[in-house]
Amino acid sequence: MTDAWLESSGISGSADGICRSVQGLLSINMVLIVIDTTKAPPDWRVDFVRKYRIPTSLAAVETLQKIGNLCDFPEGALIEQHVVEVCQKAIADCRPITGRIDQIIRDVRVLGRRIIVPDPTAKRAWCVILGEVHSLSVVGRDTRFDDVDLSILQLLREGMSAREIGRVIELSPRTVEHRVERMKARVGVRAIAPLLAMKE
Repeated sequence: MTDAWLESSGISGSADGICRSVQGLLSINMVLIVIDTTKAPPDWRVDFVRKYRIPTSLAAVETLQKIGNLCDFPEGALIEQHVVEVCQKAIADCRPITGRIDQIIRDVRVLGRRIIVPDPTAKRAWCVILGEVHSLSVVGRDTRFDDVDLSILQLLREGMSAREIGRVIELSPRTVEHRVERMKARVGVRAIAPLLAMKE
């Protein structure tokens, strides 16, 4: 995308042209967004050229991808800091900005990377955002775990079974399984994967 931006820099570059240049390279976990920056920031128009397409039960993901203006996003301060300010900096510096994504939006933790490419012409009428989502996870209830639970979580992340964990921390596999079930219930999730993701 930066290559396409450099090619259009100083000439009649367009957001459509940049989007077309990367369309064939996009994978299912990427989003491609054009932000119309001609108005004041709260009224910037948001156009999802390509949406995040990995199936998910997280309703917030679909809801957020239907929004048409920045002012319609529920987390105003978050949008101000991570979209408006970064787009304004890219426009002012007249160069792309890359960075990590690690944000909680509507109880969903989003991890990934993004590049923001500004309009290279004097109009400064748009920014293109390409985001790659590495993971989405539910943010559960904030819960403190004891040392045994923390040990179990770490060993689960390392790929150990309940039997292997039991051997390491000197508990029966059944006790390990019971502790995992109790942790899931306390945090408010049904599966191990979101439990591990939210306690990282």
